Amino acid sequence: MSADAQPTSAEVTLAPAADTGVTIVYIEQAEADSLKYRYE
Repeated sequence: MSADAQPTSAEVTLAPAADTGVTIVYIEQAEADSLKYRYE
């Protein structure tokens, strides 16, 4: 199975929040920030 056959974590997070105005870009940035600042 190819890697693009599965949704990204951002896409999974967005699915139930799609009607709130949240975007994939916002979720991807939040995930990146979470990893970046995890140990600070």
